[in-house]
Amino acid sequence: MDRALDDSRWLYTHVLNEHQKQVVRETIIEIDENDKNYSLEKFWDADKEIGGLGGYNLPKNPINNPFPYGIKRSIFRPLQYAASEMDIRDIRYGARHIVQYAGMHLEATTKFYLILNLKLGKLRNYNATLGKVVHKLDQLKLLDEKTIECLFVFIRLYNKSKHEVNMDRTRERLFSVSDALVVYLAARILGKRILLEIHPKDLDSSMEL
Repeated sequence: MDRALDDSRWLYTHVLNEHQKQVVRETIIEIDENDKNYSLEKFWDADKEIGGLGGYNLPKNPINNPFPYGIKRSIFRPLQYAASEMDIRDIRYGARHIVQYAGMHLEATTKFYLILNLKLGKLRNYNATLGKVVHKLDQLKLLDEKTIECLFVFIRLYNKSKHEVNMDRTRERLFSVSDALVVYLAARILGKRILLEIHPKDLDSSMEL
């Protein structure tokens, strides 16, 4: 974790459990030692333990799209893209994209949750950033304080993935493998926490965000 950004370290400490932390450390070593032939088997096993839909059970090739439309596309398609960056491309070169896709997953999840709680289920184009949505969720006290705190930390990483480039000459890239692994698992954990508050019938809606 020595190559991770401070906010990624925070998520590593406060969101991941001890087993997940161990898997992240082992996966970093696996990637460092095996170059392009690295295996993510243990990582996907940890993802599977979180439950629900994730990179472990979504098609790694994005050409195979299980959700061509609807709210499930908005929420889960970014996880499929993140898994593709890890498994098909190269996590070392796709770290920024993985962080961004993880943020898109949380943005769609929190937005849909807010829409449901504001009784705006018929609203198709509710445009708001992850930051604005989380601030609104915080104001309405719709999520516990710990989850809100974690989401605010996540927002900083998501914004960096969209807007910042590496200005540190001692680092080749802004985001590292460590950031990608931690942020992906944190997004899955926080996303699953919120999705458990949403009724399954609402996820079957065809509403687009």
